[in-house]
Amino acid sequence: MYTPFRHTSLLLALLSVLGAQAETLRLTRHHSDSSPLVRRLLNDAPPIRSDHTGSSSALHSDYRRSDSSIGMNVDSSGGIAYTLDVLVGEGKVPVPVLVDTGSADLWVSANPCDNCTKASMVDSLVHTSDRCNLESKKYGSGSVYGCLVKTDVLIGQYQLSQYPLLAARDVEGFDGTFMSGILGLAMSKNAIDNQPTPIELMQSGGMISSPEVGFYLTREGDGSEIIFGNPHSNAHADQNKKVTLSKQDQDGLYRVNLDAFISHGQPITSQSTNMQNIEVIIDTGTTNILVSELMMDPIYSALGGSPKDSNGLRSVPCKGPDNPDSALALQFGGVVFDIKWEDLIIQETPAKDFILIGSAFLHNVYHTINAATGEVTIYGLNG
Repeated sequence: MYTPFRHTSLLLALLSVLGAQAETLRLTRHHSDSSPLVRRLLNDAPPIRSDHTGSSSALHSDYRRSDSSIGMNVDSSGGIAYTLDVLVGEGKVPVPVLVDTGSADLWVSANPCDNCTKASMVDSLVHTSDRCNLESKKYGSGSVYGCLVKTDVLIGQYQLSQYPLLAARDVEGFDGTFMSGILGLAMSKNAIDNQPTPIELMQSGGMISSPEVGFYLTREGDGSEIIFGNPHSNAHADQNKKVTLSKQDQDGLYRVNLDAFISHGQPITSQSTNMQNIEVIIDTGTTNILVSELMMDPIYSALGGSPKDSNGLRSVPCKGPDNPDSALALQFGGVVFDIKWEDLIIQETPAKDFILIGSAFLHNVYHTINAATGEVTIYGLNG
């Protein structure tokens, strides 16, 4: 059962305010041969709560002062993932976690967790009891099972004392060579028991002036940044090209309205399905742009490609059509944002109600999310 978030003295006591001085952390780029998570499709299955006897029941699931820029790792693994080291526990163990606006919980590998070890995940040294109440989080091609454990968490300069993170006792489908957990940045509606998210606690503790996060996601090399609280003045954001999008629906995800897919200045249309004024989800945990099957042929045609062949495969010319960087753009709120040809990764999603906009698009913009209102602001890039 969800419990509504309340600003209480108890929550404030959980927080240690370290100030809000600007900070930039540069992290190492990681490579991996396989990364099922970054290719994941959105999974709307409700989380499962189990006790130590194995019984379970379904829970309802609805699917910034001077501020901090924290460098993130880039992983090229058939997709691209962005990770951030958070310091966990009294020993401040650095744990690389995937930065994901498509989920709302913070989980890390814990002890015991045989599959965490087999996946080469970092041991956070957080321990769980055999009799703890198990929680389950499911992703499109991965899942984690564990218990809520209160421990200290340091995210950049922001310290959360005795934060109830999900300590993993079992994991499936994750590549531990570059990630040992997930930092979910969606709204608390999508969190276990609606518990306050790290972003909410940062704001309620006075660490950041607004519950906003900004993202500058590079397509290669180091230099990616995550900015907590009032991220709109970031140097990468083109203030002359911006749009703020209201949240659609009542779930906890960053679901906004897409005007249209644009190719060489014209909307892409289809006689089989609507491709204009549709809801999409902005998701840093997804590499691709994931669309319905009926949208695939018109998009591939606009890219100079062909429909499915006898093997069920579509293809496009390697160098693209004339002026390839104008072959596909997304229009939000009347503003058109081009996608470079080198970034285009378009795949089908079996989740018919969800169109996901991942880093294939987000490399080309600077964007912010608001964890209180669900608003998304998209900027063009400077330079």
